Amino acid sequence: MTDTYTEHVTRVLTEDRDQAGIGTVAVLTVAPPEGTRRPATLGPRSLENVARALTEAIERAEKGRIQAIALTGTDRVFLAGADLSMFADPEAASAIAAMTDLAHGLQERVRTAPVPILAHLNGATLGGGLEIALMADMRTAAPGARRIGLPETSLGILPGWGGTTLLTGVVGGESAVRMILEDPARDRQLNASQALEIGLVDELADDLDVALEAFAGFVQAAADERAEGGAAWADRPSPLPAAGSPQADALLDALDAAHGPAESRRAWARRAEAQGAPALARVIALLEGLPGSDLDVALDREKQALLDLVASDAAAGSLYAAELLRRGKPGRAPVEGAREIRRVGVAGAGLMASQIAAQLALGLRVPVLMRDLDEEIAQRGLAHARDVIAQTAARGRLSEQDATAVAALLDATTDVADLADADLVLEAVPEVLSIKRSVFAELEAHLAPEALLVTNTSSLSVAAMAEGLEHPERVVGLHFFNPVARMLLVEVIHTEATDQQTLATAREVARRCGKFAVESADAPGFIVNRLLFRVLSEVLASMDAGASPQVVDESLDAFGMPMRPLELLDLVGIAVADHVGKVLADQLGEDRFPVSPGLSAMAERSERFTQRSKEHVHPPVAPGVSEAFGSGGAASAPVGDELLGRVLHGLAEEARLLLDEGVVEGPEQIDLAMILGAGFPRHRGGLTPYLDQSGVSLEATGTTFHGGTFTR
Repeated sequence: MTDTYTEHVTRVLTEDRDQAGIGTVAVLTVAPPEGTRRPATLGPRSLENVARALTEAIERAEKGRIQAIALTGTDRVFLAGADLSMFADPEAASAIAAMTDLAHGLQERVRTAPVPILAHLNGATLGGGLEIALMADMRTAAPGARRIGLPETSLGILPGWGGTTLLTGVVGGESAVRMILEDPARDRQLNASQALEIGLVDELADDLDVALEAFAGFVQAAADERAEGGAAWADRPSPLPAAGSPQADALLDALDAAHGPAESRRAWARRAEAQGAPALARVIALLEGLPGSDLDVALDREKQALLDLVASDAAAGSLYAAELLRRGKPGRAPVEGAREIRRVGVAGAGLMASQIAAQLALGLRVPVLMRDLDEEIAQRGLAHARDVIAQTAARGRLSEQDATAVAALLDATTDVADLADADLVLEAVPEVLSIKRSVFAELEAHLAPEALLVTNTSSLSVAAMAEGLEHPERVVGLHFFNPVARMLLVEVIHTEATDQQTLATAREVARRCGKFAVESADAPGFIVNRLLFRVLSEVLASMDAGASPQVVDESLDAFGMPMRPLELLDLVGIAVADHVGKVLADQLGEDRFPVSPGLSAMAERSERFTQRSKEHVHPPVAPGVSEAFGSGGAASAPVGDELLGRVLHGLAEEARLLLDEGVVEGPEQIDLAMILGAGFPRHRGGLTPYLDQSGVSLEATGTTFHGGTFTR
């Protein structure tokens, strides 16, 4: 966050074309800096280049030298929006106000242009890029264009260069609200066909030549209409809905509509604001004010909202998180030093093993053989792994032909000798050290000396599993998270004996599976589980002391996690949680990880902490929990802000220990792991920025994780 911002200046290439049915068209092509592969983005000088080119074209139109203007991009990018790296530099970020004034001035200037304007979206069109495209009278898109959208609210800000103000007039209230509020929260953008379906683009066109032909028809039809009404292009109607109009009613209805089965969009926005993310609520306020407004007034409100959000903790955290995710994203190039993997084995055929087997087959596209001692279990696991492949195809992420081919790569056996030619075998057997040791010993006797032995343990020592093996250097951990298909994180666990080729190969496996790999030293609980169980230990201790389970469960809501603690325990699995908690207590001490009698009682009963419900954002606590933990209401048990404070203090302490003990190299690894593995809110930036922002890190450990970057 301390790097000095250097803008990679986007260019605008201009040429005139003669187009039948129109006349002379000024074609403005947005291009990245010469000699770079970076996409075209918008920084201060880049936006000036775009604004200057458009203004000059309009001036030529006013003199009758051209009859239309067309905008397009290069390669597979129209315009990728604002350069996010500028937000990390305080000096560069100070230019946002001037850039917003420039963009808004351009929006109003374009509306008085005497000639029609086309935007041909040849590829990715994001954020400020789409806001530029919204200025056009007609939009076309290449059929293969993807990543069209407004992701700003996921970054703690909002579409502030005209997007919040103008989108409703183009696609209607429901589609606009979904694009601005909900799509960013789901990391979703539109493809060309979806953009056509909602009216964001008017036609699909293979290239600019085809787009200009379609534009000529549009211009002629519009000219006929305008001739009848006596209107000119410079007399474009207001893009905002009139007060009391059907368009205004549709917009307000969209704001009142359900976000999910348990709450409305307004309620969702209020909940996010209470958890430190105000962008959704600001968007709703702006959209409410559109009906009957003048364009200049609406744009001014949009600007003020953007500037307020840019200065917020949520924006700082969100932009930091976005940069973490960008840098940590699985690369396209193979990991250097990794060995070739031609066949894979999976020891175990339970639920987790079958999910991992399916992921390995999908990612590596090599034969994957599952092995279990029991034939029925082995075949059931094989069937489940193939079902995972079928579900992937059903979601449109895999063709039916590919799904059939990948499913054919999966097989099952009960004979360990069948794994002998595997280059890598991953164990996913019960989380008991003695069982895992025996599995590794058995496997090593059959595998080639260079084959990798991989564990999916969530808390046990990888080095302890490798004790007694002839080749401990080829042992490594790949901790996949449940559900494997949806969770993007893999913790790559290395011991002191793990050699570089083994570590590189483990990272390559994670990359090919499409996962973010975060490295961790071999330590109890690694990163995510160690931190999560520090939270759960405080929660369970409060209930063990007699606090009401429902009150305890509600106490961390301001934290902003996607699940309350008791729902998380159900997801982890109560027996698994009880086991992991005892491992951490044994290895890290009961002062930080006290064993919970109530959790053990729940595990023995095989009962859930929460009741399944579609009528609640957070499922209610099951009646039997109070019975397992004793009577509620003990005055000494921390709840509410006191419990939240204890949780944050514990997290700061544990995160500092992870760094001091060398489990991770830097706080960025903690943050990336917690965002992807625990759903930590991106608007917090990850765990360590939030601890700095709240002052807890300094209070608990005497220092901050990021210097003064996240402290105010």
